[in-house]
Amino acid sequence: MIFVNHCHVFPKSPDLEAQLGTIGTLDKLVETMKKCGIQRAVAFAPFRERGWSPSFGESPNRWLIEELPSYPELVGFACINPKSPGAVRELEEAWRGGLLGVKLHPAIQKFRPNDRRFFRFYEKAQELGLILDFHTGSHGWRLLEYQPLLLDDIAHAFPRLKIVVEHVGGRHFYNQALALLMDKENVYAGVTSCLDENNKAWFLGPRKIEELAHLIGPERMIYGTDFPYNDWRRIRSDINIIKSLNLTQSAKESILGASLEKLLKNTRQK
Repeated sequence: MIFVNHCHVFPKSPDLEAQLGTIGTLDKLVETMKKCGIQRAVAFAPFRERGWSPSFGESPNRWLIEELPSYPELVGFACINPKSPGAVRELEEAWRGGLLGVKLHPAIQKFRPNDRRFFRFYEKAQELGLILDFHTGSHGWRLLEYQPLLLDDIAHAFPRLKIVVEHVGGRHFYNQALALLMDKENVYAGVTSCLDENNKAWFLGPRKIEELAHLIGPERMIYGTDFPYNDWRRIRSDINIIKSLNLTQSAKESILGASLEKLLKNTRQK
């Protein structure tokens, strides 16, 4: 079974689709999954910071919670800015609504991950057993504010908190992400948009993915699609590249879903 992470989803809206330059509805995600032989996927609620809130009402997380019962093949993650005044309350509401993790994007949400003002948020996420999925890599904000190494303070302070380092730092911060992954066993590598050589920010290439598997183990590697920014052709290509890596069949299965399934199973048991 192929079970993928990191799918951004949005309500159906011509205005929103014009801004995105693509269609990112739940129906489109399911269609893409079928084309790529994917059985299950994690869907992220939209970011408020993008200014899309009129499309989904009061809360993007509540919108996703209400939609998910119609899509049994999908698991939902919230999108919460830890610096918002009601962040901890939002986290609890997301958990009660059945969302199993949170997508965080420091460059878009404009927060320094290791700011101690947010430690109550991380503490609550650890308490509830939620996964925190952090975007990493150069993304148009002050680089010192969101380097992967800043996540080390969080992983150290909350050793039972499961953290996914998306894009594995990208081209610019791969070595920082690798240091973090090798030092902290509660940190996982999000292999997302890392296999497209035309992607200037995130490309790592097959050899680095093999290197990661040898250094941290495939059981801590999770493939993500970056849907809808990557279309079905790109996603299918990624999957085929992973299947062709110089790794055992078991390792490839871990990257393509077994690691994510195990992580979420542990989350559901909290």
